[in-house]
Amino acid sequence: MWSSLILTGCLLSSAGQAETPSVVEVNRAIDSGVRYLQEIQRLDGSFGGQERMGQTALLTYALIKSGLTPEDSTVARALARLEVARHSGTYDQACLAMALAAAGRPEDQPRLQQVLDTLVEIRGKSGTWAYPGGSEDLSNTQFALLGLHAGVKAGGTIPADLWSSVARAVGRYRTKGRGFSYHMGGNEGSQSMTAAGIGSLAICRLHLQQGAPNDPTPWDRLINGGLRWLDRHFEPQNQLYTWYGVERVGALTGRERIGGEDWYGAGAAAILRLQREDGSFAGNLPGTAYSLLFLNRATGPSTGKGVRSGQSAKREVHSLREGGIHLQGIGRDPCQMWISAWSKPLRELHAWPGEVHRGLRITKVVWFVNGRAVKEIMSESTKANETQRFEFEQSLTRPGKYQVQAQVHLLAPLRGDQTGPGSGESVPRVINSQAMLVEFKPKAFDPMVQVAQEHARNLIDLARWDGQRASASASTKDAAHSASLAIDGDYHTHWRATQTDRKPSLRIKLKRPILADTILLTQPLSWPIQSGALPRVFEAEVKVNGKAVGVVRMHSDERRKGRLSLPEPCKVSSIRITLTSVVPGADPKMGGGLGEVELLLGD
Repeated sequence: MWSSLILTGCLLSSAGQAETPSVVEVNRAIDSGVRYLQEIQRLDGSFGGQERMGQTALLTYALIKSGLTPEDSTVARALARLEVARHSGTYDQACLAMALAAAGRPEDQPRLQQVLDTLVEIRGKSGTWAYPGGSEDLSNTQFALLGLHAGVKAGGTIPADLWSSVARAVGRYRTKGRGFSYHMGGNEGSQSMTAAGIGSLAICRLHLQQGAPNDPTPWDRLINGGLRWLDRHFEPQNQLYTWYGVERVGALTGRERIGGEDWYGAGAAAILRLQREDGSFAGNLPGTAYSLLFLNRATGPSTGKGVRSGQSAKREVHSLREGGIHLQGIGRDPCQMWISAWSKPLRELHAWPGEVHRGLRITKVVWFVNGRAVKEIMSESTKANETQRFEFEQSLTRPGKYQVQAQVHLLAPLRGDQTGPGSGESVPRVINSQAMLVEFKPKAFDPMVQVAQEHARNLIDLARWDGQRASASASTKDAAHSASLAIDGDYHTHWRATQTDRKPSLRIKLKRPILADTILLTQPLSWPIQSGALPRVFEAEVKVNGKAVGVVRMHSDERRKGRLSLPEPCKVSSIRITLTSVVPGADPKMGGGLGEVELLLGD
């Protein structure tokens, strides 16, 4: 996937590895990566210069897994862009499914089901996935399965027999050495593809077991063989794509060590070495997405090491560190909650001899929201539970205050001063946590979200996607800034007139009339945005179908749009815009212009 951007740097020697980063260091790196994406996000919600919709979806997914909610400006703008994104390939569809599922918005459910249907439809003849052009490969396949897995967990449906047939096909990517290769029948396995093979089979197994995780499946042998290959060949290295695959292996198989190493600690150390001063990882967008997903343990975000415990701006984090049971939560819709720690006095009181540092023998945990039981999680009580966090998700869709409480059922040993059959006997106990208050306030109006949402509804752009390309001409143009750039759907290109043009004008002709009631104008923008760098339009006269309809007075914030509401909806065949007042920019030799002209209908 985006192979030209995947690092292939030299392996890190064991002697040269940095120590495992602390939780504070990991959180600081995540926050820096999130800020980087927030800073480079374009007005339309996409990221970077050459947009790929699958890349925008993957970055959106990484931001949500980093703790930003769908209401956050960055995520909301990206989701608005994805609403009208044209996705054709396997990676695009899979990443979109992951992003929509992670956002968890009810209004996205029909789109999510459509994406799942498309993924099933474009599956290749051999049972796995290609781009879809070219031959099938394990990289496309693992992302297709990630998308299907996320979509089904979010309530989507796919044919019931798909998991077993895909698992059989994935098995044909295994090499003689029991690793996995990029193509079927390959001779040599690799870390990245073996991780992909294990993760893909583990996803299929998860759905085939249908809530009975201890039941054997025909795929256990292939998974275990792949794990043994990975144990023999595991080496910390600089391939961020591979590390994301390793994260999925760890989460889906329960492995904390691979090849005798703490894979999370080794990966976090390698990844943090690749973070640049601007916050990006390896200086590219896919690498930044993979790094954030690894550091957040995105496949299992609230279990084990790597759980986010820091709080950055705009991230909705909830915590309770009082009493014997400490609770943690993140997000809103859904809100992920888990038990983050047990107090030392609680462990000393209820742990079995020799198990104080290993945990408690828990039979089940019942979660309550506002006094109502919403989730019951069973546990194996014959041994101390060292790592399970009993996480659950709850959609808290309405602003207000919620009280979240965990009720823990456990088996504690009978003490010597207690009556009973003997010191080796156990007694059931129930312990309630204190209530963690989770409060959500209505979000304030965010004009930048409105900019992206309106861009997604631009009727000129939508007509262009449907083959109804509009045309544009201008009184003059400066250098490469032609008139057509004002209707190309990109805020960061623009038409610019010459400096000698005293009355710059732009004319747009639509191939077919478009019913609209609002005209929006965007200022020409530098990238990254530098206020006052380019000439700025103050006023513009507008004619529709040859008739004057009004004057647009632009907003003082050059990122905001000028708006003209028509008296009533009309079929627009042509638009003529004359710039009547232009404020010079940093270079007085530049003429005025427009970044984008848009048509809307309705709210």
